[in-house]
Amino acid sequence: MKWNELYPKEKQPSLDEVADYVGKVKSLWLSMIFYFETAYKTKPKLTYSGCSGMPGWNIKFQKSGQSFGTWYPHKNHMYVMVIISYKLDNEMQKILPELTDYTANLYRNAGDYMKVGKWMMIKADNKQIFDDYKKIIAVKLSPK
Repeated sequence: MKWNELYPKEKQPSLDEVADYVGKVKSLWLSMIFYFETAYKTKPKLTYSGCSGMPGWNIKFQKSGQSFGTWYPHKNHMYVMVIISYKLDNEMQKILPELTDYTANLYRNAGDYMKVGKWMMIKADNKQIFDDYKKIIAVKLSPK
């Protein structure tokens, strides 16, 4: 059953239910929550979106008005949408060699987001991609 069918707007899932739904990346997802709670002193926030692209409950992390992305649960993986300001392009170019080819190419080919930055939809299905995401977020805001 699809995520948005399992948890319609009137049935908000718990974080445990999110973790169970993402299956094989459950431990990576839980480690990501722990990372944000410790490195950025922020907690995940469940929100509902009716957008046609990925409708349903999603998870956001924010700190001091800075968005770290929106996470969309799927079976055995998650998608994370992240927007990187054009002002950070020099810093992003520096870390591209440290990223997997998949993530580096996503950034190189990322589309424009309202003329303020690039947006990417990253399929997070293994540890390397989760690690890439942490490096990208560190460009946006350094962890403590």
